Amino acid sequence: MQSIILQSALNHLLEVHQIDIRPLEGKTVHFSLQDFPIEVNFICTNARIFVTTDTTTHADVDIKLKSNVFLQLMQGEDLTELLRQDKIIIHGDVKTTQLLVDLLQQVEFDFEEELSKFTGDIVAHQVGRIATKFKSSDNLWQLLRIKLLIFLLHQNAFTNA
Repeated sequence: MQSIILQSALNHLLEVHQIDIRPLEGKTVHFSLQDFPIEVNFICTNARIFVTTDTTTHADVDIKLKSNVFLQLMQGEDLTELLRQDKIIIHGDVKTTQLLVDLLQQVEFDFEEELSKFTGDIVAHQVGRIATKFKSSDNLWQLLRIKLLIFLLHQNAFTNA
């Protein structure tokens, strides 16, 4: 299910921002987050990105990183610098990785704005604040657990009042 959502979101962003993915035509990128349960292949073909959880197929490049490093990349952080700092593990075609990063950095995505269409402004803003803390956190799961606990306690206080 997460791969379908990810695929829809990526292709929507590519379409909205008119991003040409032809340089990645025919490439397969294996992508995994080390601190979050995401391990997928991005298959670039016919001006679209297909996302599959079948990671047994050959990939041109294998990219492993933490979620906060992925957010840094999306915000324009230099791939070469992150590689030097050993924050990204890449096996395979580094040029394909650079092309993918360049394309993703072209996307101007206001996460809070898009989320607010479904949840309302207040919830979207709170999620945005949590996401900002994720960017600087080395322990994503610990922070998520704390935030979830605070949220549940807050909800329980209103229910019992």
